[in-house]
Amino acid sequence: GMEFNHLTKQLNQLLAQDYVAFSITENPVVQMLSQASFAQIAYVMQQYSIFPKELVGFTELARRKALGAGWNGVAQELQENIDEEMGSTTGGISHYTLLADGLEEGLGVAVKNTMPSVATSKLLRTVLSLFDRQVDYVLGATYAIEATSIPELTLIVKLVEWLHEGAIPKDLQYFFSKHLDEWEIEHEAGLRTSVAAYIQPEEFGEFAAGFRAMIDAMQVWWQELAQEAISSEVVLSTAIAQHH
Repeated sequence: GMEFNHLTKQLNQLLAQDYVAFSITENPVVQMLSQASFAQIAYVMQQYSIFPKELVGFTELARRKALGAGWNGVAQELQENIDEEMGSTTGGISHYTLLADGLEEGLGVAVKNTMPSVATSKLLRTVLSLFDRQVDYVLGATYAIEATSIPELTLIVKLVEWLHEGAIPKDLQYFFSKHLDEWEIEHEAGLRTSVAAYIQPEEFGEFAAGFRAMIDAMQVWWQELAQEAISSEVVLSTAIAQHH
């Protein structure tokens, strides 16, 4: 257990030091804010919203891997996370729906029927390929999603505040504060503790490789989203045009 906790600490340090996408000041979209238009940042939010929508499916793939390997405690932990994402603690309303409704109502921007862009499609394909690997690698990638969720949501809050000129609607405020102060902290700790009970030291390398592959893919996605936002105002949804 101790050695595995040491590994996850190192991976979290790697994330904080080497990955600008998860930095509240260095993220490529945050870097655009001083010159960005409402439409450009709304575009990023539309694309971002696709990831939480797909997350349940990815977690289910990881759950099946864990079950197949006999890592039943991990499978149980992931099932609880899926249930929560699907609304077990939010009156049956999924987290994705809470986010999408909040963004649509608050910003007047259509979110729910957003088609994945080139960058987002590439991310989803990459994640699917990572989740096709062996159990230790897949759980490293899954752990990376949990480890990045707090810095990433902190970024999203910053972008939403920018779009709202500071005043976040109550529904979104609730969504973000529950994730940041409660849900994500529990998910990260729960996954780390459950994996520690099964993983062997000789599997640490694969776990770390899965972790790095996932954060590499997410970093590239943020960089490419920033590029798309700069160059693709023409394809933005008409909802934005009506809003501004």
